[in-house]
Amino acid sequence: MVDRIGAKPILLLGMILQGFGGVIVAGSWTVVTLIFGLTCISVASSFYHNSGLSTISRSLMPNKLSKAMGLHNAMGAGGASLGLLTLTLALTYGHWRSAYILWVIPIWIWSLFLLKMSHLPYYEKHENNHNTTKSILTKDFVSFLSSMGIRQAGATVILTFMTTYMVFIRGFSEATASFIFTLGPLIGIMSSLFAGYLGFMLGDKKILMLVMLGAAGTVILIPFTSTTIFLIIVFLCFAFFKDSVWAPMSSITAKLTPSNRRGLAYSLSMSTQQSIIAFTPPIAAKFIETTSLNAIFPLSFILLIASTIILKFSSKKYN
Repeated sequence: MVDRIGAKPILLLGMILQGFGGVIVAGSWTVVTLIFGLTCISVASSFYHNSGLSTISRSLMPNKLSKAMGLHNAMGAGGASLGLLTLTLALTYGHWRSAYILWVIPIWIWSLFLLKMSHLPYYEKHENNHNTTKSILTKDFVSFLSSMGIRQAGATVILTFMTTYMVFIRGFSEATASFIFTLGPLIGIMSSLFAGYLGFMLGDKKILMLVMLGAAGTVILIPFTSTTIFLIIVFLCFAFFKDSVWAPMSSITAKLTPSNRRGLAYSLSMSTQQSIIAFTPPIAAKFIETTSLNAIFPLSFILLIASTIILKFSSKKYN
């Protein structure tokens, strides 16, 4: 849809639907209306992420994409942190519904601002654009999607079962384990800026390989941590490297695909990630049943190393 009618209408639709979903959730009176509101928010997320990434990739010269994508992801992580903070304050001093109503206002104000814009910026690049799916599904892009899908599986294994490991194996309280996870968005701000800047300096492929190796190196250390503090430090390092992939990944997606099919390219990328997130937990759970909970660490390590190897021997166009 972004490729056919432009990014602005889809971005505007996503923002309006996001606010509408927030209103429905805040005023929900049955489970059905609550699910409907949350579904609207989820659908809206794909709308504005797709159109937003497409707009950024089309607005800048390729050599500036890394820093721009890093800043974009850092702002997204900052927004997630504010959302968690808002929800915490709402639960402490009011009601959880007020957190949704509070954020509807700035979302719709931004929608009005977007509506008044005559057009979204566009960097004109001379290239042979084609309106076929084959122009997207090249050998390089399919290889890249495969690498990123395997990487996402490795990360999902840890994210799904890490709190369980902390509580049942390492003796953390549920509150402590949850608190450590809430630090994720804050880590994401720093890691996004870090990866965006180094991607600009070193190249997207090189920094992507480095952070994937960093994630593999830290995840295999987790079961060998002897103290609680050491465990927390190593896990947060893993979270840092894990969240560093988004800026170079978005930049490489743009470089491997024609600009007039960028919407479809980001849809395929996000669909791949979401599919892996959905299917990995039950498969990993079955694996844990036949082994042990500690097996998540070597499993994640193997997947992360495999994805790095695929990326290593892929096209030089990634840079």
